[in-house]
Amino acid sequence: MADVAVPGDGPADEFNRLMRRAEAGEPEAMDELMRRMYGSLRRMARAQLRQEHGDCTLAPTELVNEAYLRLFAGGKAPATEDQAHLAGLASRAMRRVLIDAARRRDAQKRPPASERTGLTHWGEVLAEQASADQLDDALRELEALDPRQARIVEMRFFVGLREEEIGAILGVSARTVQREWRIAREWLRRALTHA
Repeated sequence: MADVAVPGDGPADEFNRLMRRAEAGEPEAMDELMRRMYGSLRRMARAQLRQEHGDCTLAPTELVNEAYLRLFAGGKAPATEDQAHLAGLASRAMRRVLIDAARRRDAQKRPPASERTGLTHWGEVLAEQASADQLDDALRELEALDPRQARIVEMRFFVGLREEEIGAILGVSARTVQREWRIAREWLRRALTHA
């Protein structure tokens, strides 16, 4: 006689129970959750760091650790719907870490007030800052319009996942991911051009 699958006993259900325990603040559950996700978080971090331009000095381990600290602030896991939602929150946390690091680098590049040359320098600094801020604002606006497209952009652009991987996380086909990626990319291009 073949084994019958019992509802609530699959790997996804086990992971969801672990997440609920972590949300309740159980340290052992948070440790186990991190242990299970660490490999995929490092892959996400490496992918995001490959997308970085310039002089980013963060290593994948540092990016994962910073994102973990932001996700589990207050000693509890964030409230999540499922593993895909947690992966999306992790990619968002990594994006925020990278944006904050870029802002700190840009701030350090500014000369002291006594050495500033006037409007030309300020225009360059504001243009550099505005692009990171404008992208962040545009992504927030896209998220308000279409949360799934915003998640696709985050996972594709910031994490570097392929359509098949994103589709598996979101529970949609790779073709749907491709179509929504094209739409979201065009929407972002127009939003950033007119910003």
